[in-house]
Amino acid sequence: MKKILMSIFITFLSVGILSANDALGSVEKVNGNVKVKSENSFKKSKVKKCLEIKKGDLITTAKNANVVINLLDGSTLVLDASSTLYFSSKNIAQQDKGKVYYKITSRDAKNALKVKTPFAIIGIKGTTFIVDSSENASVKLKEGVVGIQSVKDEFELYRKTIQAQYDKFVSQQESEFEKFKSQQEEAVALITKEFDLQERNTVSFDGNKVGEKAWTKEDEAEFEYFEKLMGSIE
Repeated sequence: MKKILMSIFITFLSVGILSANDALGSVEKVNGNVKVKSENSFKKSKVKKCLEIKKGDLITTAKNANVVINLLDGSTLVLDASSTLYFSSKNIAQQDKGKVYYKITSRDAKNALKVKTPFAIIGIKGTTFIVDSSENASVKLKEGVVGIQSVKDEFELYRKTIQAQYDKFVSQQESEFEKFKSQQEEAVALITKEFDLQERNTVSFDGNKVGEKAWTKEDEAEFEYFEKLMGSIE
C-alpha cells in the first residue's frame, strides 16, 4: 500500500512540476474581447486578469481589444487590436497577425526570446520594440539591439542614408524611378540573410526588400500609445 501511495504522490508531483515548467507568465491587464486557445484544446476561452500563460497558448485580440502580458523574467508584451501571438515554446513567440509591443528585460543571450513572423525571425537581447505583422510589415526599435533573420530568401537591405536619398529622388523625378532603383540595387543594396537593427531606427518589409529609416515623431508616438496601455487598462 505504501508503495502505491508513494507512486501516486510521485505522479502528482511530476505533473505539478511539468505544469510549472509550462508557465511563461500571466495576464496583467485586459481590455475588450481577448481569447486564449490552449495546447491540445479545440475551444477558445475568455482571457481574464491573472490568467497564467503557458507554452502552447494562442492569444487572440478582437477589434478594439488589447492585453498586457508579464513574463516570468520581468519582460512585458502588449498585444494591440486584431493581433495574435502563439507561445510555441519558452523562448519562441510566433506573431502572424497584428501589432505587438515587446519590452524585454532578460540579458541571457542563450535563452533570449525569439519572435517569429511571416517575414523574419527576430532575436532579442534586452530591448524595447514593436513588430507590425500587417500588410505594412515593420520593426521599430526604441532601445537595445535586435537581430533580424530572413525566413526565406536573402534580404535586399537599404540602410537609412541610402533610403533617404532614394525617397527624395523619387519625389523629385518620378519618371526616372526605375532607372534610379536599378542603380541603387546594383550599387548599395546589402544582400544578406540577417542583420542587426540598432536603436531608434525602423525597418519596413516589402517581400525580400528591406528599407531602414531614421526615428520619427510618429514612431515616438506609437511607443507612447503602448506605454499608456501598460499603465491605463483596467
